[in-house]
Amino acid sequence: MQPVSVATIAVIVLATAYGFVRKAPLSLIYAVAILAVFALQVSSSALGFVRLSPVTFELGLFTAPGLPPAPWSWITFEFVHASETHIFLNLLGLILISPTLEERIGSVRWAMLFFVGGAAGALVFLLVHFGDVVLLVGASAGIFAVFGAYGRLYPRDRIALFLPIPGIPTLPVVEVVVIFLVLETLLGLLGPLGIAWEAHVGALIFGFAASPLFMRLPLRGGRGRLIPVRAIRDIATTPELQRILREAERADSPEIREASERLDVLDAAAPCNGGSGASSATADGVGVSRHRKSFSRSLCSTRRWRPRAPSS
Repeated sequence: MQPVSVATIAVIVLATAYGFVRKAPLSLIYAVAILAVFALQVSSSALGFVRLSPVTFELGLFTAPGLPPAPWSWITFEFVHASETHIFLNLLGLILISPTLEERIGSVRWAMLFFVGGAAGALVFLLVHFGDVVLLVGASAGIFAVFGAYGRLYPRDRIALFLPIPGIPTLPVVEVVVIFLVLETLLGLLGPLGIAWEAHVGALIFGFAASPLFMRLPLRGGRGRLIPVRAIRDIATTPELQRILREAERADSPEIREASERLDVLDAAAPCNGGSGASSATADGVGVSRHRKSFSRSLCSTRRWRPRAPSS
């Protein structure tokens, strides 16, 4: 392995260690690491053509008949890119969408989705092109896996695709996931060569299907997935509580929905509202603070504020 490839691996390792030690968003740290790796590709390539860099061939996912990919390349290929346009488009996904999901589920789960989902997408690509000479590079497979997980875990979140430009309408994430799935399939059938659409589709489906399993891992960090509103419908025995749950179900923002549920359950359980001990006990089911009793009493003497979902 060339020294420049060793230096590239060191960049990836140091970026990961820095993110966990400093508790910085890995998605943003990896965006910087990808830029550093691309600089190493350019500096070590002939005439600036990054595809001729030893980093591209030694750390990209390269396979040929009788020659399986190097073990480390299942991870490192996501940091290697083939052109300026390639890296620009992938950085949009890392910077504009990934940090939101990472902040909610934690950096460990996000990293597992990024790497395992990226490897799953790469495996799909290799199976489709079994027996061919293949060189796969780019972070798009991992990004699509994260995107699929985002659509599964927080389907009501609204985003303006990858471009936060005023005037572009927002759509629920789950709808955008379906749109991208259709576009990637059409791109594979009608689009230009050189785009690993099979890896994109495979990673997107993997992230969408496997994300609940990752959320069940007993890992620290992140807020975890919200408990569905329907899980507490049984306690909605009054018209007021039923109205509260209907409002929570219509909320677009998960944070607003969670905050509304917590405050409303506390209010329903507060002594001044005639809440029963049973209602107070169910507060634990939606993650209410240990100090809920004192907080509930304060609701009796202060004006109530309930966050509302923004109108779309």
